Amino acid sequence: MIAVARAIADRRDTLALGALLRGPLVGLMEEEIADAIIWLPPIGENHTPRLHLRTDCQVITNPVLKRALEVLQNLARKARQTTPYHVMAEAIEELNVRPILRARYRQSAERALANVEMVLEMARAYETRGLVAFADALRANWDDTQKHTEGRPDADAEAVSISTMHSAKGLEWPIVIPINSPTELDETMDFLHRRSDNTVHFKLMGSAGPDYDVVKADEKGQLQRERVRLWYVALTRACDLLLLPRQSERVQNDWFSLLNADLTQLPTFDTAALARPAKAAADEMANGQDQATWEAEAAVIAATRRSIVWQSPSRHDGPAGEEPGLSDEGVFVGEGALSESIPTETQRGDERIAVKGGRERGLVVHKLLEEVLTGETEEDSNALELRARTLVSELGVPEAKRAEDGPHAPELAASVRRALGIPEVAALRPRLLPEMTVFSAEPAGQGTIYVGGVADALALDGGKNVDVVVDWKTDVEPTAEVVKLYREQVRDYLASTGGKEGLLVFVTSGRIERVLTR
Repeated sequence: MIAVARAIADRRDTLALGALLRGPLVGLMEEEIADAIIWLPPIGENHTPRLHLRTDCQVITNPVLKRALEVLQNLARKARQTTPYHVMAEAIEELNVRPILRARYRQSAERALANVEMVLEMARAYETRGLVAFADALRANWDDTQKHTEGRPDADAEAVSISTMHSAKGLEWPIVIPINSPTELDETMDFLHRRSDNTVHFKLMGSAGPDYDVVKADEKGQLQRERVRLWYVALTRACDLLLLPRQSERVQNDWFSLLNADLTQLPTFDTAALARPAKAAADEMANGQDQATWEAEAAVIAATRRSIVWQSPSRHDGPAGEEPGLSDEGVFVGEGALSESIPTETQRGDERIAVKGGRERGLVVHKLLEEVLTGETEEDSNALELRARTLVSELGVPEAKRAEDGPHAPELAASVRRALGIPEVAALRPRLLPEMTVFSAEPAGQGTIYVGGVADALALDGGKNVDVVVDWKTDVEPTAEVVKLYREQVRDYLASTGGKEGLLVFVTSGRIERVLTR
């Protein structure tokens, strides 16, 4: 739709014209377009012919290209005389946009059709500014990747759709009622164009040329035939019922006069036919089930019932599906994470540091570790600090000047480098795959336990088998209860992946704990 608007609005925009011809609305291949250009008459000795919207359609040999150019040239002539909405509506009709979308998306065309209608609604706001402004706005929104709310496919459900005859081509409805048929036809034609000899005819100071009346009669006949074709479109859109209103007041030269139809010869619509017959009340059946029968059937259902339990280790689900209580000092990432915690001192070697943990700090550290392992961010202090500031800004959190006050870029970068520098982690670096989805299903009694989550990093054993599961933890000073919970989480990942060993890496303190399978 952007290519259509741009090609019509600016005849010099050959890029939009090429995109439209090569797109699904026209469907020409590059070889076909190149062959058509070769056969164009030369402009001069040193000028290669070019294909544009001013190209004479009569010299085009490709029928598809010729038809497309005729439609676009006709729309370009109307672009300065009518609103963008009407130009785009006619373009959608002439280029068969709706039938093409229905053929392309046979099972789910409603969404695409709703988006086409949304583009038309966007054009209504440019009635006074014109098609050029509308095309420029579409292009700017596309270049800026501006998001728009998609059209609602269910907007027409249980509703009355009002459409023009132009827009109705290619569509169908159960019931169609043409309205506004008593409207008088617009016969104003002061400025005429005769296509046969490409001449213009008009009155000057009330006087007309010798051929003015002949050209006017010819133009009036063409316009009448076009309106009759529009009536054919309107009258063939109904699937079940076509209702023609019998107007009590009419003028001689109205739209309905083009049909030459006598409505008195047609049957009157009987609204009683739509009345639904009343349903007879169903005979009530007595319930012969007694208490003993009910209890016996309930016991059979309970004995054969299989239960399904979903367990997500990343959300700290315990073996029984319950979340143990966490102390205020425990800070973890995931659902239920604390938004912030008080500054806490933690031991790192002989140094005691004060760091304020929190959800935002954990998210940034996890993201930095992932990007370093994937190669998106260099393992350099300056690069890590710059990326940390960007991530903190994207979270909408101001960067703290000190680590004890909140997310602090130098401290975040140092924590990442510290975690990756642990000997056990450094030895696994060549084999680590970050952010890997884990899924498994295990039978448990009369049910099945499904385990699903995202492991921070997995190390393979040279093949496709998981060797080590690595789990990053950003807790400042976790309690023994929290560490026990984390170990169970890693064991769940080991059981799901078949890994041999797990590593709990506490990035703030540089502490590491090994976890073995159950």
